[in-house]
Amino acid sequence: MTKVTMSAIAREAGVGVATVDRVLNQRAPVRGATEQKVLAAASRLGYRHAQSRLLHPGAPPTATLRMGFLLLSTDYSLYRQLSEALREQAIPHHPAGVEPLFVTHGIDEVEQAAQSLRALAMRVDVIGVVALDHPLIRHAIQAVSRQGVRVYALFSDFSPCGQAGYIGVDNQKAGRTAAWMAQHLLRRPGSVGVLLGDHRFTCQESCEISFRSGMREYGATQRVLEPLNTRESVEGGYRAAQALLEGHPDLQLIYAPCGGIEGVVRALREQAQRRVMLVCHGPVQEGELALIDGSITLMLRHNIETMAAAVVRLCTDRQSERDARYEQVILPFEMITRENM
Repeated sequence: MTKVTMSAIAREAGVGVATVDRVLNQRAPVRGATEQKVLAAASRLGYRHAQSRLLHPGAPPTATLRMGFLLLSTDYSLYRQLSEALREQAIPHHPAGVEPLFVTHGIDEVEQAAQSLRALAMRVDVIGVVALDHPLIRHAIQAVSRQGVRVYALFSDFSPCGQAGYIGVDNQKAGRTAAWMAQHLLRRPGSVGVLLGDHRFTCQESCEISFRSGMREYGATQRVLEPLNTRESVEGGYRAAQALLEGHPDLQLIYAPCGGIEGVVRALREQAQRRVMLVCHGPVQEGELALIDGSITLMLRHNIETMAAAVVRLCTDRQSERDARYEQVILPFEMITRENM
């Protein structure tokens, strides 16, 4: 049977290929009438897809594969929520009675994470990974990829090591968005702090670089300080924020594209008279309350449910493909303030 391409569907529906991609892969919303036009065209052409339930609502998924996930421990911010969302999305695509496998590790447990990755590869077909861009991790990814197990980087990509792709936000855009907001918030000279979970998270490194670039381009008069590490933990965030507050009396704003924000919020609340603004990434536990009371000024929030759906969708879409091309799925982020929650 001839494969039906997105280009063919686009011609049949009278829309662009990007619109077809958004509809069939649920990457972004489109108008209802346009969506129905695309689905009708796909159905007429006999399109078959891992997400073909869109064409026939209520039909069970046909893809069955074994998925594994190597994530940071649920003691860190948002990983419990991510694990639950991934499990919910992945279970329908597994054989009956089989569930996705989850292995967690601490941020500094690099050797353990590499070993867990190799062990997971013996039991699953595809792996989603959150880990530091460390040589040991990259070596393990390269090894399991050669065995035919596809490895996808979640949130933070790796230097080239055979990974099958990346699913996350555009970190350059996130960093520059934070700089754009800081430029509008800041009114006088002073210091701006930057907090990172770890320098080996390439996503956070890109956010920091882009934030600094944006501040320079906008002609900001504030001094951007060297970053401090939160180690992605609440206590680490608290200590790093305390160090900024105590070491820089002219501190005006903190940019934190990392985990451990709950600790940063606690430190800011303890010195509320300082009125230091916080632009952070999320979600954050009790983040809405922190936005309401002003502890967080702006949150660039990842939608965890959308990300989990995108991860599973990419895994199932690529299951039958033999080529090893790198796939990148860029997800939107939300700009959340106390007024638009």
